[in-house]
Amino acid sequence: MIEVAFLGSGSTGNCAVVRAGRTAVLLDAGLSPRQIAARLGKLGMSLDDVSALLLTHEHSDHVASAGVLATKRGLPVYGTRGTLAKARLPGPLFADLRPVACGDEVVFGNGDLTVRVTGTPHDGVEPVCYAFADAAGRRVGVVTDLGHLSKKVLGALAGCEVLGLEANHDVDVLREGAYPAFLKKRILSDVGHLSNAAAAAGLGRLLGERTRAVVGLHLSKSNNTPALTQRALGEAIERLGAKVALEVAGPDAPTGWFRARSAGGNG
Repeated sequence: MIEVAFLGSGSTGNCAVVRAGRTAVLLDAGLSPRQIAARLGKLGMSLDDVSALLLTHEHSDHVASAGVLATKRGLPVYGTRGTLAKARLPGPLFADLRPVACGDEVVFGNGDLTVRVTGTPHDGVEPVCYAFADAAGRRVGVVTDLGHLSKKVLGALAGCEVLGLEANHDVDVLREGAYPAFLKKRILSDVGHLSNAAAAAGLGRLLGERTRAVVGLHLSKSNNTPALTQRALGEAIERLGAKVALEVAGPDAPTGWFRARSAGGNG
């Protein structure tokens, strides 16, 4: 069985934990070390159970605690060379930094967990997303911070049993809101953030027969609401006739576990 829980998701900090067998890794570290530890505790885990940290890109809401986790906890940190260079991490004498590139596969825990790296269209230096698989081939895919669903991303994440997908903003709310014009333009660009509508449209390519859960991620507090995301993604799932659980992750508390397992379904 492979499972994922989102410790926090949004512009104030992003972090998730993926677990298969006896192996667990963190995805991003945008929360404080204390918050990461406390939220892991609510899931029955501690930082001692985590064997690595994977970074998607260098923006602070994804890497704020990466240096501390690397130096004080001794976690190896995986990310592209561009991300590792721009994330203000300690040098290789003080931290275990492990570069990865688009197309790479990394194996953890003697085969418990395999991670595949895919480039994403975002305005970071060298951003990526990750698809996680257990030894039986069951998959969890997580992608945020992308201006559009590229062919590479769609190919990498299609058919995952559990899919964490950015649904950052409602386009109308953003356009009518108080953000300055330059920031609206950035968010709406092809290297900005994925809207509710774009995420919903992408589900037609991403959902497969084995997909059991979709989790909306990285919602903007200013330009979105959980209700708007639930409606957009829910209507798309209904149109597709898919039997898929839908939830939205928030910034202030961890979700429960989303599990990819055999025909028994997700807990």
